[in-house]
Amino acid sequence: MRRGADHERLKGRLAEELLGQVFHFCPRLEGRIDHTELATPLSFNHFFGRERGDFMSFAHTPQRFALRDLGAHTHVPGLLLTGQDVALAGVSGAVMGGVVAASAALERDALEDLATG
Repeated sequence: MRRGADHERLKGRLAEELLGQVFHFCPRLEGRIDHTELATPLSFNHFFGRERGDFMSFAHTPQRFALRDLGAHTHVPGLLLTGQDVALAGVSGAVMGGVVAASAALERDALEDLATG
């Protein structure tokens, strides 16, 4: 976890830039955030005990997208999944994973609700 001053400066700069974007779109939050933390892929790999590979999801390969068991429904009654591995990779995939899980929970097309709402 001690990667040196350069790494810490980079993380600090990235955190400031991200907060700048948050405050740009949500200015009322400025001055109201008590704590922030920024994790990098190195952080995730450290805490997960990994040395290589994807740190937040399945590898984004053709084989991953061919998996048929990925989706909101599970074999456990009442347990639904969400996140980027339910739909697509990345942040937009995580959002869509939420829509897929909401659709499953509500038993209707939540994306249609968003489009009309």
